[in-house]
Amino acid sequence: MIWNAWVLGLIIGQTATAAINAVAFANALRIVHNWDTRSTLPMQLDLEHRSELIATIVSCSLLFQVFSLMVFEITARSLAPFVPGAMCTVGILEAQPLGWPVLFIKMAALFLYGWWIVLNHLDNQVEGFLLTILKSWYLIALFPLIVIDLLLQIAFFTHLDPAVITSCCGVVFEVEGEGFGSSVASLSPKHTMLGLAGLLTVLLIFPLVLRRRSTQAGCIAYALGSAAGLVLGIAGVVAFVAPYVYMMPALHCPFIFLDEEHFNYGYLVYLPLFAASFLGTSVGILVAIERRFPFLAAVSHTIRMRFVWTSGLLWAAFLAAAYGPVIKFLIATGGTADLFQVGY
Repeated sequence: MIWNAWVLGLIIGQTATAAINAVAFANALRIVHNWDTRSTLPMQLDLEHRSELIATIVSCSLLFQVFSLMVFEITARSLAPFVPGAMCTVGILEAQPLGWPVLFIKMAALFLYGWWIVLNHLDNQVEGFLLTILKSWYLIALFPLIVIDLLLQIAFFTHLDPAVITSCCGVVFEVEGEGFGSSVASLSPKHTMLGLAGLLTVLLIFPLVLRRRSTQAGCIAYALGSAAGLVLGIAGVVAFVAPYVYMMPALHCPFIFLDEEHFNYGYLVYLPLFAASFLGTSVGILVAIERRFPFLAAVSHTIRMRFVWTSGLLWAAFLAAAYGPVIKFLIATGGTADLFQVGY
């Protein structure tokens, strides 16, 4: 068991948000069973007041849950000095079987929590509690995930054993090694670079196309492209971005460049990547809402077009951050050297 201030802060914070959402969960159950907008009974008025208060509190608590992904990474990184063989976050995740599952659950939860906030934002733009039932069912579905997220983290940190020697990132992301990490690190840097650049170019052109003719089909295509952008973006970080940042072709770790040693450069890569993908996929969520509630189309259209433009700017920021180290290397070498040598 390893506990420090970061671990305690993360667990206490998430326990508090779980408790808040437990109250919201109970009220959501009341709403879906007793909601009747045609009623003028005191119960309906009480439910309406409760729904507004709960929505505000839940939005704040879920916003913390969204940022808990970054806090979890920082927490895991802070434990590296206490585990033999761990040089960064990867070593901590490898030290316990729950490490990677917790990380992947938090990555998925980032989008699921964020979409509830988007739904609530849309509901706040109109009158009449139009999306209250949908938000309540969504919250009911989210609550088990919040509890599982918390329990898995507690189990992960509780069962970390400082006596166990773990694998470092050089082994996990070894080119031509075994495992999923090695498979991603073994991707051709040149092909991954070209593929990611091609996809990002399409995502940067999309906002211009949608501005001239915004269709639901086009927005859905943009949302799917944004989801693909996240997957290919992370693959690109491992395949070529990280090695160019470290100037070491054999080092593909996607976490070390988050350290101060590398001026926290990783945040310049990951923040726009995740934000752009989230806003882009949210466009598809809004289209689905419009199809279910056509009378929200005008308000939803304004919000999703704002998301399209903002995500487009964030994709441009990610493009600059991802290819900046590559351009820097080419300028420094006069374009005559290949970091990965011949063969790619």
